[in-house]
Amino acid sequence: MNTITVATTTLTVLLVAAAVYTDVRWGKIFNRLTVPAIALGLVINSLSGIDGFLRSIEGVGLALGLFLISSLLGRILGGGDIKLLTAIGALQGPGFLAWTICGTAIIGGVLAVIIALRHGILLEKIKVLFTSCYMRLTFQVPMEIEDNKPDEPRLPYAIAIGLGTIATIARLQLHIL
Repeated sequence: MNTITVATTTLTVLLVAAAVYTDVRWGKIFNRLTVPAIALGLVINSLSGIDGFLRSIEGVGLALGLFLISSLLGRILGGGDIKLLTAIGALQGPGFLAWTICGTAIIGGVLAVIIALRHGILLEKIKVLFTSCYMRLTFQVPMEIEDNKPDEPRLPYAIAIGLGTIATIARLQLHIL
């Protein structure tokens, strides 16, 4: 790995670790964490020339495209989640981000099922999901992804994003997976 890859990978790991902490602790991924990471990704990748800068911009663009899709379907991802993915895209580029999104979706789904099973609400959540999908497809009504009520379990999605990111690092950079 070259110096820029080591720097961006180290920053990415630190970023997702901090995001997991803040999301678990306060239920938020703060702008003061993600915005500087986006800027650092653009600057550090620019050190390798215009190709590095463009790769960083493409990573940001992919994350913003995900935000657009999420917005059109209804609120699927929170703003902090999108900004975290944008920072990862700025640091690592679009290919890495695409793998991270796939890993995050799988891991997030598994974690959601585990939490719902543990709290005995899986069937209720599946019913809400199918009803929401039906309403979206049939009547073009935006999907309603409700915020958790105070007494319901919560999945800090930064955990899934963090695990998806680490899995992507293992696969693409360490060639483990």
